[in-house]
Amino acid sequence: MREMFVLPNTEQLLEHQGEPCDKLVIVSLIGKSRLDCIGLKVKSIGRMFESDANRNSENIIEGYYDEENQIIYLHAYTQLDTFCFINSFEEMFNKHDSEDSACDFLFIYNDVKCSFAKLLLVLFYVSHIVVLNHPRCNFDINYVQYFKALDSLRQKLSSQITEALKEIGKLSPEWVSTGRLCIPRLIFYFEHKPRNVQNLKKLEHNMEDRIYQILKKTRIINNSTSLFAIPLNQEFVYISSDPVQDRLGHAVASLIQNCQPGAAMHIESPFCQQNDIGKSFSSFLQVHILQAREKGFDDVVTSSRQLSLHPAHFELPHLTQWADACRVVYNLITQTESVTHLYTETRFSEQRCEKVFPMAIARYQEGLPGHYSRAIHESRLTAALNLFAAQARGPKSKEYCEKLIRNCNNHWKTGKQLCEYPSLTDNPCTLPKHSAEQEHCSGVRYIAACDCGRIQRPREDPYTIKLANYTFYNQVSKECGCSALERIHFPAFEPSTKDDKPAVILENEELLSDRSTSSQSNEQEKRKSSSITMDYLSRMLTLLSPHDFLPPFSSWSLLCLGPSSLYSHNLGLLESHQPGFINSTNYLLPWDVTVYSKSKPVVPLEQQLDTQKFALRQRKTRTNANRVPQFTVKVFIGIEYECPRGNRFMLAAPDRVLRATPGSIVKDTGHKVAESDMPLYFPCPCRPTKPLTAQLMRIHVVTPKAPVLVTLNPRVQPIVGGPIFISNTKGPTALTQSTYWIMRLPFIYSTDKQSYSENHTGRLLQGVFAVNKIES
Repeated sequence: MREMFVLPNTEQLLEHQGEPCDKLVIVSLIGKSRLDCIGLKVKSIGRMFESDANRNSENIIEGYYDEENQIIYLHAYTQLDTFCFINSFEEMFNKHDSEDSACDFLFIYNDVKCSFAKLLLVLFYVSHIVVLNHPRCNFDINYVQYFKALDSLRQKLSSQITEALKEIGKLSPEWVSTGRLCIPRLIFYFEHKPRNVQNLKKLEHNMEDRIYQILKKTRIINNSTSLFAIPLNQEFVYISSDPVQDRLGHAVASLIQNCQPGAAMHIESPFCQQNDIGKSFSSFLQVHILQAREKGFDDVVTSSRQLSLHPAHFELPHLTQWADACRVVYNLITQTESVTHLYTETRFSEQRCEKVFPMAIARYQEGLPGHYSRAIHESRLTAALNLFAAQARGPKSKEYCEKLIRNCNNHWKTGKQLCEYPSLTDNPCTLPKHSAEQEHCSGVRYIAACDCGRIQRPREDPYTIKLANYTFYNQVSKECGCSALERIHFPAFEPSTKDDKPAVILENEELLSDRSTSSQSNEQEKRKSSSITMDYLSRMLTLLSPHDFLPPFSSWSLLCLGPSSLYSHNLGLLESHQPGFINSTNYLLPWDVTVYSKSKPVVPLEQQLDTQKFALRQRKTRTNANRVPQFTVKVFIGIEYECPRGNRFMLAAPDRVLRATPGSIVKDTGHKVAESDMPLYFPCPCRPTKPLTAQLMRIHVVTPKAPVLVTLNPRVQPIVGGPIFISNTKGPTALTQSTYWIMRLPFIYSTDKQSYSENHTGRLLQGVFAVNKIES
């Protein structure tokens, strides 16, 4: 009877048992195979097993029971067989990919080697003869690593296997104590011989000597407890002399030849049932099987390559006993933990990463201050990652790289972080991370002049609109004394109760259009429907702000220095009165204005919202032929800029700094300044390379003695398409005659939605100055 089975399922084998057999010889086939062999090994023996291309891709041990010769053949079908590996690779990859997104082939290969090693150890426990198949004629040195790992695992499981075999009963004491039938004999089978080799027998003997030296030097075969043994005075290497053929081409050629008239069909395959002719591995193996059946193996040698004085244990088992012991050993070994000794590549990677990891941490922490910003953290982290990437190797690199990032992040976030909350000028807070109640400080300081410009003082980088546009100037004005000068106070909200809160303003064009075309009652309904239910604005006035709502403080300042005689066009602004001006830029521009008999119509605020229509209306008014000029007046105006260092200067045009010629002669006029959009930010001429950016901070006006009314109506747009900021909602502000006025503009422009930092598209819109005749 010839019966097929798969371990550990031996029930089918026992059910069809015929005559009692108590002298079984177990032969196992292990190793690797080529793709065209469909996972089968040793051509002359492997034909006993089914060459099923649809075979399950899992690692299995197939069995074949030759009852006539009382031999059990075991065949290990593993993922190291090329055919099996290709069929199961996608499944293995998907399994690892679902468990770990950073899946690497070496991790998959670790599992492949571990499963292969466990099946090998099972076969070494339950076999007398183990045939190691090689696809080519060279000994695979990787098996040395497998043998060492298996020997270590065998010694670790020795006591467990002994206890498990005791429970079976009817097993010999030697079998139970050693856990195996004998020290199995290992035979090496090479599928193909090298080319141009004439003396194959000599090659086999040379191969035997080399394999013996390798196994001896690596201490794999050294005593009676070795994993396996090799025969001392017998051949244990067999090299097949069958030529390598192209199976597909050979099959097609044979098919064509056999289909010719009168030809007989003759089928050949690597594992077909055919008789062995001449040199065959079956005959070679039969010698070892006969020795096992007659006197057993005693291959243990001493260090001097002599037979041991005490013969080793050898036993031919009964079928039932072997089946029970085989089932116990198989279940015990396959359920053990991974064979970590085989993880060579990943162990090297882990050891290398562990060595480099402290070096990368040291690179990150080298010379760090007590507290540091995110930019420094990211820069140091990048340097640490670059060092780690340059020296780390293998699949563990990504895992340790993520660990390095976590470690550095934790080091930074545990008491090393800076607050880095941005100021209104986008400078980060340099204090250690703190609560919201504590004040911020960026460490940046500016030099700024007071409202009138007579004194300069350092100021902190502001974090609130009130500090930026009101508190600083209020404090410095008290020190300067200009707080006592004549001022035009812009309206601000005065709370009547403690419950007053800032309004939530919905700034949109639809609300503006409705307000400009509807009556006062409709305005109230619109504001009510727009959820404007509070009492005052939280930020600054814009053209889109509701007409009846005021800010809690004014961000603008307008004061009178005194009579117009304070300014001399020959001397300009004196350093003692206006410090910080760059040489030859401290002059106002003369602006000659023709006054007509009828004053220009006062344009309501609502009609000024469309700047294009307003400019067109002004041009039409100037070109009105019915108006007759009466006289011309001279007004001195100046647009002053101030840089963070406190340097001040005037512009002669939107794109040019004012420069007086030698002799204090100013050739420019104020027409370009009065009739053009002026930049809100301009490069400061205090240094030629990498100039600082100066901001428009003051408007100077010296009114004439003539019976005219000079008005100011500044409108600032800090960014193209942004809101237009105004000083009040009542329109242009009238100035007194023959006086020197200075309007200080806001340092920061801000709405409920955002604050506008430095942007070179910001503009002071034209139409700031106007001169009208005072009608009697």
